Amino acid sequence: MKLLILGSGAMGSLFAGKLKQNDVDVTLFNRPNDHVKAIQTDGLRIINRDGNGSTVALSTSTNPAELTGDYDIVLVLVKAFATESVLEKVLPAIHKNTPIMTLQNGIGNMETIKALAPANDVLIGGTQAGAGIVEPGTVVQRAWGTTFIGNAQHGADQHLLDELASVFTESGLKTHVSENVQSIIWSKLLVNVAYNGLTAVTRLTNGDAIRTREGEDILANLVTEAVKVAKAKEIPLLYKDPVAECIRLGKEEIGMNTSSMLTDVLHQRKTEIEVMNGAIVEEGIHHGVPTPYNDMMVKLIKVIENSYHRST
Repeated sequence: MKLLILGSGAMGSLFAGKLKQNDVDVTLFNRPNDHVKAIQTDGLRIINRDGNGSTVALSTSTNPAELTGDYDIVLVLVKAFATESVLEKVLPAIHKNTPIMTLQNGIGNMETIKALAPANDVLIGGTQAGAGIVEPGTVVQRAWGTTFIGNAQHGADQHLLDELASVFTESGLKTHVSENVQSIIWSKLLVNVAYNGLTAVTRLTNGDAIRTREGEDILANLVTEAVKVAKAKEIPLLYKDPVAECIRLGKEEIGMNTSSMLTDVLHQRKTEIEVMNGAIVEEGIHHGVPTPYNDMMVKLIKVIENSYHRST
């Protein structure tokens, strides 16, 4: 199997490195930066659960003209707001019969990809794995949850999904195939809504953010609002008790993780708040579901983002 992964952030690096360690043919595409340069020079160092590290030589590209076009699948792991600009660069080098899968945060990514690449099959996924880049060329895995993948449209290759799930799982990225795409998207969204804004505001890891009763209460209210919106949209969820599952994840599987939004805030970058808590607010307005906790979270993150220039 030959994969092209778009985005060399923490998750793109984790998936690329783990798959490469399993002898999968992987190319990582990203704009030039210090992390990519370090990988090109010294390989990607992956620090695992036990704290031990291993280094893998990884094919990288910063030039779309270098891409071969004969990939079995393209995996999109860039930030949601960068999807359009990155895909527009690489699509000329990708065959029209190459499936494209998004494992990105938030909602709306599938629709963006389908609009840009109407001839390509679009697959969808959500992952509870987590990672962080601790220095250029080094990624540490901090969460070991399950990845769910599925079809975004009828006629997509079921055999490819099964093969991907098998390859991901064999690479240490436990993966299941789900029949309901919206369940995948919204169940992952609940976890994003639960932790990203909360950790970005408190500057705490996922586990530390819910170590107090107050933290759990905020999480419960954020997730409860999102569940009400999902019910209004008649979207079945993967979890019978979403609040309890989000808390369990934070205590048992993703507690050590520094969320992507906290990482963005610490580096004074634009966050994905609009496609996470902001999406709940917008859908809540559309369906007449009040979402005061999520609305407040969006405003708090916007206050932080708008303060960047004042702290430099």
